[in-house]
Amino acid sequence: MIKRLSIKYPKTLPIAHSQSGAVLIVVLFVLILIMIVGTIAVRQSTTDLKVATADQVNKLLFQANDAALMKVEKEDRILSERRGNVDTLKGYMSATQREGHEVSFCVRPRSTRLFSILEISELNKDSELLTNRNNGYCDPSDDNDYVSEGRVITQMTFVRPVATDEEGILNREVVGTFSNNFDKPENGGNTTIECTTFVGYVTSVIPALSQEPMSAIESCLKKPRTGSDTVDSCLTALSVPFQTQQQTYLNQPVGVECISGS
Repeated sequence: MIKRLSIKYPKTLPIAHSQSGAVLIVVLFVLILIMIVGTIAVRQSTTDLKVATADQVNKLLFQANDAALMKVEKEDRILSERRGNVDTLKGYMSATQREGHEVSFCVRPRSTRLFSILEISELNKDSELLTNRNNGYCDPSDDNDYVSEGRVITQMTFVRPVATDEEGILNREVVGTFSNNFDKPENGGNTTIECTTFVGYVTSVIPALSQEPMSAIESCLKKPRTGSDTVDSCLTALSVPFQTQQQTYLNQPVGVECISGS
C-alpha cells in the first residue's frame, strides 16, 4: 500500500532571507548616494578648473599687452634720442597727414624693430586701407606672428584723432604762441609748434582656445578701431579669448609746454 506524504510549506520566508533582501536594498541605496556625491565632486572640480584656466588666460593676455606697450615705448624713446623724429612711431603719428588715420602692426618677436613703416597697415579717414601700407596685420596661421611661446598673437593700433574746431588750435598750441596770430611774438619766439595726441590700442589673442577658423580671427584683426564693427566687437562675437588695453600718448616737443596742459 502506497502512502502519500504531505509537505507543508511555510507561510513566511525565513528570517535569513528577509535580512538578505534588506541588506541588498541598503547597499543599492549607498551606491546611489556614492554616485551622486561623485558626480557633484566631478562637476565642482571641472568648474574650478575652468575658473583657474580663465584666470591664467587673463594673466597671460595682460602680460603680453603690457610687454608690447613697454617695448614700443622704449624703442621709440631710444630712436627719438638718436635720430629725432625720423622713422619713429611718435614722429610718424604726429605728421599732419596722419590726422584721422589708424596705423596697425603685429608684434613679431623675430623682427629687429617693433615699429617699421615697411611693416604696417594704415587706414585713412574713410577707413580705407592704403595700398602701400597693407602688411602690418597679424596672421594667426603664421608662426612668426606669435609671441609668448607661440600661444599669443599681439597686435597694436595707433589712432590719430581728428581735432575739432573748438579745441584743435588750443590743443596744438604751446606757451609763447597766440591763436589766430601767426606772427612771431615780441620775445622772439617761433610760430606755433604742434603738440599732437594719439591713442594706442594693444590687443592680445589666443586663437588655440577658440573653435573659430583662423581666417575668421584674421578678419577680425583687420577691423578698424572706431565705429560699430570694431576689432573688439568682432572677437567678442566669435567668443575668442582676447584682451585689449588702451593708452593715450602726447607728442610734446622738447623745451616747450603745451597750453592745454595735457
